Amino acid sequence: MKLTEEQHRLIQRFLDGECTHDELEGLNRLLSENQAARDFLIELSEQAIVAGDVLSLSQKTQTRLPIQTSLEKNNSYRSKVFLALWLASSILLFATATTWSVLASFRPNRPALGSIKHAHGLLDLRGHGGGQASRIESGQQIYAGDILESKSCDSWLELAIAPNSQLTLASHSAVRMLLPAHPTSQDYELLRGGLWVDSKMEKERIVRIITPTATIEANESTFNIRVTDTETAIWVHRGHATVHQTKDGQSATLQAGIELRMSLENSGTLSIKAQAPPTHNWALQWPLDHQYSYGRIVNDPNEKPKLKAMPMLWPIPNRDPLLLHVSAIGAWRSCPNPIVILDGSVLRFQGRVQNSHAVRFGFSTQKLQGVFGGKFEIDIQPDELANPGEIWQVDLPLDRFRALYPQLNPKSQGLQLIDVYALTVHDDVGLEILGVELIQPESP
Repeated sequence: MKLTEEQHRLIQRFLDGECTHDELEGLNRLLSENQAARDFLIELSEQAIVAGDVLSLSQKTQTRLPIQTSLEKNNSYRSKVFLALWLASSILLFATATTWSVLASFRPNRPALGSIKHAHGLLDLRGHGGGQASRIESGQQIYAGDILESKSCDSWLELAIAPNSQLTLASHSAVRMLLPAHPTSQDYELLRGGLWVDSKMEKERIVRIITPTATIEANESTFNIRVTDTETAIWVHRGHATVHQTKDGQSATLQAGIELRMSLENSGTLSIKAQAPPTHNWALQWPLDHQYSYGRIVNDPNEKPKLKAMPMLWPIPNRDPLLLHVSAIGAWRSCPNPIVILDGSVLRFQGRVQNSHAVRFGFSTQKLQGVFGGKFEIDIQPDELANPGEIWQVDLPLDRFRALYPQLNPKSQGLQLIDVYALTVHDDVGLEILGVELIQPESP
């Protein structure tokens, strides 16, 4: 993998003896994962040694006696070249061995807490020292202090943490690897978003998930978690999990089929209940909470409420980001029940634009017991919408939407609705969303 200018400078700083402790740790990871970095280190070392030898030979030549036969000169030259090469090789081997010995000494302080099993979409790995790590690949080990992040609604990652045990990071989520708090635990911090835990740990071991408001411990169980800065929600599907609320120390053990939502705003005993049954209808409710949406919310009582599209740079691997203007609603966060799509379901959008332009409508999904299930989109041309400035309503059967990831799910039926959005590409045409509904098919 090609080195960046920052990585070149890091290796040069190491050879100059100017690296900090954190930089040495970053260099350790870089050299262990990147062949180009190792080649560059060896090349710089060789150049430094040869340059030193040339300077030394030059100084010695200037002080030699001027009387020397041609044969003596030739033999002397060969002898010095051989000596220089032998010294260069010996010093280089010693320097390389010393480098790896010193850098490897930092590894025991950062135990491996898992390895990448599957990776999909736009993902990021930030190392313990704060630097960007190499691209995420299957089999790659993850160490204490590393942060894994999924940066779009169509990205997710599976992390093997033990035999038959794994964590699955949902879209728009981040998790940090923690040093174990106990010899029999494996600890992870869910910073935001969602995490699916499928644990079949040995009886004496547990997996511990830390959130901004709670700690969840489990041994042999399956559950998923969603968090914000002030809330934690957990659904247990197999086995049981023990939850400790951070603000007051309350704890509870949850069995399969149970859900628990904790918020810093709530007081009193923990609210434990059976998991809510799925619903097949959903509608955008006003006034709209900014935590549930992307865009500028206008809840003016003198006019119809609306969600105005705002610019967003959509990252694309190995390319410049794409400029979008987006209005998006997190449907799952505004409904206490899982919103399950049926065969024949329809999405109804109300909105308007100020300039004639095609509008792209879409939604993302999740498996009922799992994470990202697919993303679906459709482009509607201006002649299917009202005139600029006028309110339009479009009813879009979900079987009209194209699956962006058909290898995951070619159709949306049976999946859980997560995000709903409308956008324009490149151009800002004043897109506004005034209403969205998921309508289940009529009974025959």
